[in-house]
Amino acid sequence: MRIPDLATLHRFAVALVLGGNRAQQLAYFAEVCRPVMVLQMLSIIAYGLSWLMMPEPYHPNLAHAVLALLGMLASLLMRYRCTGLLALNITGVCAVLTLTFGLRTMTDAVGTASFWVLPLGVFLTLVIASIFNGGLSYLVVVVGVWWIVGRDLCPVNAGSPDQSWAPLMIAASVLFGLALNGSASLLRLRKYQSRLELTRLAYLDSLTGLNNRRMFTQCAQQMHGASDGAMLHFLMIDIDDFKVINDQQGHDVGDEVLVRTAAIIADKAQGHLCGRLGGEEFGVIYTGSGEAVRVFAGALVEAVGQAFHATQFVSISVGVTELDRSKELAHSYRLADEALYLAKRQGKNRYVIV
Repeated sequence: MRIPDLATLHRFAVALVLGGNRAQQLAYFAEVCRPVMVLQMLSIIAYGLSWLMMPEPYHPNLAHAVLALLGMLASLLMRYRCTGLLALNITGVCAVLTLTFGLRTMTDAVGTASFWVLPLGVFLTLVIASIFNGGLSYLVVVVGVWWIVGRDLCPVNAGSPDQSWAPLMIAASVLFGLALNGSASLLRLRKYQSRLELTRLAYLDSLTGLNNRRMFTQCAQQMHGASDGAMLHFLMIDIDDFKVINDQQGHDVGDEVLVRTAAIIADKAQGHLCGRLGGEEFGVIYTGSGEAVRVFAGALVEAVGQAFHATQFVSISVGVTELDRSKELAHSYRLADEALYLAKRQGKNRYVIV
């Protein structure tokens, strides 16, 4: 059994206590904002109907009931307008506590108010367990819930033989609620990590770690359409005789050549967009002058040749063209492809600019 490292333990501790880091919390905010608003509206409707359906002798204190309803409506309005997780948490706390206060006004209107302390407190403790993201905020709300529900009514069944069951039930409900809250927080953490991994797989090449064709093209389109006017060049790079390497030395060696070539491109292209376009082809969008891109292309060709010199001869051919902003990006791709094959016909292991 592998023992988790400190970084993993810290990540899980942050998820359990605080609900995750800022990025995870913002992802949670985007997921729950609307569903929680619907749940809050339903609770307001249920509270109003319960109030109206109570028999005449048991009507709650009108001022307290109206105050609770106004508090619920105000928290709903604030939640509708909130744009961040902190505001969402604050409005969530207000919504739960005002609903609890409203339910307490109803229990006060009946002659057996102490009877409702435990069922009402346990119900609210468990219902809100999975809503609040992180154990800390959940505990703050639970303390407020039990204070409102049990104020002036605790201890329940004071003096009776079964009075010890009340604190036991309260403690058990809080602990069970914490377990539910922690489970929900960990599930959200795993969902967030799975989404990150899916995003990585969707936009990164699994073998080389570079941007895949989709990501490279999207970023190239954005750069091509930018209004800053910077000079851009597209470099199409191809490993020479790669099929021969695969056929004669095997696909494992071919994969190693791809990985090492990609690492060289990424190292030389720091600050410039690069990616694997498919097979043994790579692309770079270079921001800079014509002279600068000549130096860059020459350095790439030389670096690849030197990297494999001790074990085998591997070279690349590079086709370079300036991105024409007045035409579609595909036009520059075709020109770079023509330059690449011109480099192949001229003997490979070189770059050609058109």
